[in-house]
Amino acid sequence: MVSFYYELGENYTAQLDVGKYLAGDKGATISLTREFANGWRIGAFATKTDLSDEEFGEGSFDKGITLSVPISWATGSPSRDRASTELSSLSRDGGAKVNVKGRLYDKVRDAQSVKLYDGWGRFWR
Repeated sequence: MVSFYYELGENYTAQLDVGKYLAGDKGATISLTREFANGWRIGAFATKTDLSDEEFGEGSFDKGITLSVPISWATGSPSRDRASTELSSLSRDGGAKVNVKGRLYDKVRDAQSVKLYDGWGRFWR
């Protein structure tokens, strides 16, 4: 599985995952996520694979909504941990990915030049 990320501005991030899924099917997942100033993230995704209708149903197409809340929002103490959930219309094998915590992109995205530049204003106050 290969993942591509693109920052669209206005706190939107697009992600494209292409490759082989857990059931052996091949396809792609596209996601669009918006992060709000309080750290909450909400997004939507759609997956299309090469499984047949008999194996997966609904034309080998899956879709859903994601929600991610920073733990620090609830506890009031600094933390990079998040509570996340996903609402999906199907729970079959087609388009299923390994749930990986601590993806590299999530760890380095705050060190991008745009985010660093935005943060300097808070540093100098």
